[in-house]
Amino acid sequence: MRCWFFIINYFARDFFSAFWLASFIVLVVLRQSAGLPGQVPADGIRAADLVHLFFWLQTVSLGLIAVTGYLRSKDTGGREAQDPAKAKQFLIIKHAVLGVFFLAATVLSVLWYLG
Repeated sequence: MRCWFFIINYFARDFFSAFWLASFIVLVVLRQSAGLPGQVPADGIRAADLVHLFFWLQTVSLGLIAVTGYLRSKDTGGREAQDPAKAKQFLIIKHAVLGVFFLAATVLSVLWYLG
């Protein structure tokens, strides 16, 4: 049971990260299309275009999650057990970079919302 929990947890975390990224990209597209906050020009982006964009962003994100997960499982090949210090260092660097990106984009999103 514990093994399934970790698999589901890792998948959910990756999936929601991709979902957050796709949402941020759609927000950027909306901001660029709208011009002034709250005003969408007549020739601006339509809801159908957003649905189409969001669908493909999600599909590509899910594909990338699957591919990178597969490559990670094939690439590690037990090396994490051989050199846990390197594995830990890699995870710290990866999470620091992703954390800075997520924090910066979230702050930007909040400022756009309030502005």
